[in-house]
Amino acid sequence: MELGRYGQREILDTAIIDYVTGKPFMYMDYANAATNEWSADVTYATGGSGAPRRISFFGNKQSTLTIETQIFTMRHLAMIAGRSIESGKMDIFKHEVVTVTENAGKKVITLKKTPLDLKTITVLKFENGVATNEVTPTVISNNEVELTSADVLNGEEVEVFYQFKTVKDAHKLSFTSKDFPKYVKIIGDTQFADEVAGDLVSAQLIYYKARLQPNFTLNLSPTGDPTSISLVFDIFPQKVNGEDTLADLIMYDE
Repeated sequence: MELGRYGQREILDTAIIDYVTGKPFMYMDYANAATNEWSADVTYATGGSGAPRRISFFGNKQSTLTIETQIFTMRHLAMIAGRSIESGKMDIFKHEVVTVTENAGKKVITLKKTPLDLKTITVLKFENGVATNEVTPTVISNNEVELTSADVLNGEEVEVFYQFKTVKDAHKLSFTSKDFPKYVKIIGDTQFADEVAGDLVSAQLIYYKARLQPNFTLNLSPTGDPTSISLVFDIFPQKVNGEDTLADLIMYDE
């Protein structure tokens, strides 16, 4: 292909590859923006009247790739946490406000889930939207819990805190103090617009060694813009054809 004059207004679709095994584990074609920043330190030798700059010295070349996405998976968070996702039956904390009913002279409440055991249940009288005295649960039968009759009346509301075990496998990601992101390889696909030819030219950026910064913010709000996660990768050099290479840009015809 002939080289031309280009403009760029397209996202970078990225494949994330395990640096050690070389196996891809994630592909992102839904990010909002990708920004590749480059920087280096410049030091000058000066001399003569007025101390003008005579020679410049470069060093400490750095690059970061920042990917902004409003769509994410647990694998994105697992990359940041530096942990694997665990799957299996999990204990879940739940809160409900329910009405007491009377059955064969016993005061019972019916919950949405079956509590683990009596030790994990806390029942409070709920009057005018405020929790007051604690009510003692005595027996669990599936999702029905019998209460001490003297503490509560038929038709009253109670606030219930309890735990239940999931029926289907759930997925858990632990954020620990000792785990951090691992090294990865990133291959990104994008397109450039050729001003003269009027065609779109395919381009591929290859970052041979990168590591995700462990800093992130997860906004939980019912208003405003959706949560956007910033994935900031530090780019490191890798020997490619004998040279320390931070990234390669390849432009090609399909």
